[in-house]
Amino acid sequence: MRKTSVFLIIVLLLSMSPVVVIAQDDFTPQAEALKELGLFLGTNSGFELDRAATRTEAAVMTVRLLGKEAEARKENFPHPFTDVPSWASFYVGYLYHYKITLGVSETQFGSSRTATSAQYATFVLRSLGYDDSAGDFSWDRSLDKMIALGIITRSQATTFSSKPLRGYIASISHLSLFANIKGTDTTLLEKLYLQDNAISLAQMKAASVIDSRVSMASSVFGVPKPFPEGPALDSEQIFNKASDAIFKMEIKAISGLDFSTGSGFFITSDGIAVTNMHVVSHMSSATVITPDGKEYPVEGVIAIEPKADLAIIKVKGSGFPYLDVGDPAALRTAQRIYCIGSPLGFDNTISEGLVSNPDRDHEGQRMIQISASIAPGSSGGALLNEHGQVVGVTTLGYEDTTINFAAKITDLVGAFRFPQIRSIKYMQAHSHFNAIPVTDLTYTRIESEDESFRQTMRNDTVMYGTISNSNEVHYYSLDVKEKAEMIISLTSDAISSASLSFEVADPSGKVVLQSRHYEGEIFSIATGHGSAVGLYTLKIFVTVNGGGWTEADYEVFWLYHKTAEVSEGHMLFLEFEPNDTQHFANYIPDSGMYFATIFDRGDIDHFTFTLTSTSRFIAVVSTDSEKSVLNVEVFDSIGRSVGKSRFVDGVELFEASLSAGNYYIKISVKDTSMVWDNQFYVVIAGAA
Repeated sequence: MRKTSVFLIIVLLLSMSPVVVIAQDDFTPQAEALKELGLFLGTNSGFELDRAATRTEAAVMTVRLLGKEAEARKENFPHPFTDVPSWASFYVGYLYHYKITLGVSETQFGSSRTATSAQYATFVLRSLGYDDSAGDFSWDRSLDKMIALGIITRSQATTFSSKPLRGYIASISHLSLFANIKGTDTTLLEKLYLQDNAISLAQMKAASVIDSRVSMASSVFGVPKPFPEGPALDSEQIFNKASDAIFKMEIKAISGLDFSTGSGFFITSDGIAVTNMHVVSHMSSATVITPDGKEYPVEGVIAIEPKADLAIIKVKGSGFPYLDVGDPAALRTAQRIYCIGSPLGFDNTISEGLVSNPDRDHEGQRMIQISASIAPGSSGGALLNEHGQVVGVTTLGYEDTTINFAAKITDLVGAFRFPQIRSIKYMQAHSHFNAIPVTDLTYTRIESEDESFRQTMRNDTVMYGTISNSNEVHYYSLDVKEKAEMIISLTSDAISSASLSFEVADPSGKVVLQSRHYEGEIFSIATGHGSAVGLYTLKIFVTVNGGGWTEADYEVFWLYHKTAEVSEGHMLFLEFEPNDTQHFANYIPDSGMYFATIFDRGDIDHFTFTLTSTSRFIAVVSTDSEKSVLNVEVFDSIGRSVGKSRFVDGVELFEASLSAGNYYIKISVKDTSMVWDNQFYVVIAGAA
């Protein structure tokens, strides 16, 4: 698939919104919305929606719809056409340079010719990444392609085909704002506003007032609605207006035990919701419980804002009540505010208080300081102004005080939006190392599959590429400065079938890490230890044989760091299932501590560790049982047993002197005939 030069972002709402059917010839509202967004300016005689558009006008509208007018003016790309008026030359030059239009002949653009809706739809589809020369669609059937993509309805296509009007072209532009860039869940409106900055905040606010679809999208972007007119609501009115949109979250650890509770709230009817990042980042599953007692699974994470501790999540379902987004900049000290959430797990709890400081600097982050009571479990709840608009996300507080803080809802505009939805498992896997990939998007994708041209990755970076055919291989270098822990992940639209893999070779050429794929996930991951200093080679390749391959975009992340000491010198992790084979073994860095569960009598867990020199290695496995219920055995890299544990003082203890190399710890049920319930256990391992 062809990929734009910028990193594309994700908000599922826009791709799932139903096509809005506009009455025939009633395109003024759409034109007005486009004007507010700066994408359709009309003429000295107004919009002139009822006359035919010229190809020159279609070119101008296309460049504006791409958000590239400023770039087109600056670059002023040359073109071979002699019939283009000077005022439109840079528009046509831009489209010609990027092969969005080629003209009607080698020297004629056909500037004064009428632009049909099908011709304009062709321009738009090419702008969305579709290539008619590659067979993505046929230029004379471009409206049919738009129907297939869900951008327009068949009825609208019939209307647009009837005659070439500027109104029809304006409507196609408006509907295309909510279409996805090819191969992504990123809409054109997202790209224009969040990535390209081609639409300003003021323009989004203005368009939101008059256009419901832009308004819905604006909520996801953190764009506030106008401050309502009229008197403030009382606490009962606030609760009645907002509480149905605010939910309790039950967060589960891999043990299957309730790990914690949190809060969140819907900002669209399609299940797009907001909570704190820390609520969802480390857990294996999450369930939303709405005020009517219904339960809905959290499908994944759409975006995160680490500094503000915010996350946009997708809840499975539709038809949810949702909150209007207000403007935290309008808050004033001593104004009354309300918090609704699930403190200590008590859902739909409301508290009220005052704004202590609407813009307090708290550890380098600008937050809203409030006096309203919050408690553990309130994280991710809604902070509401006197009109029931959500202006913040209740995030933290100080025990036994009235000093509490909420992140500003407008911080969502700075959230890092993943190109594809990230599952809770993805968040859990990466947060093992506090390494959820969030980076400046300054890295170009690899252009050569020749190993001699491989690019060098820096630590904590994301690289992007496209594997076009099954024989293509990409190489990257990893510059390792010191012996330390390593995590590498590969996310791709091909990963769901485990057809794209990677491996890492050390400076001597020995393969030391291989990707492991988890069924149903869009990513694969490898963690391990770099025991040599120098250039490691990362190789990305296709694992399927023969035909059937379609090109796939990917992003690969690398983090290399020394093990941090936390909680009495141990790194704390939750088990990342499945790990019942050595291939899927969890990696334990030195002094690692894992919390895990044996779910049934046949369940087996594996953990892997690396020793860089001959060492005395100790592994302790403890359970809440008073007797020995688990077997612990250690194997070398080729599967030979190097020893079993013994039951000492209520724990299974393994200790042995081991030479440098890779090893596996196998944990299984000691007596498979016994009645079994989920057995939670803790593994602590490391070189003594």
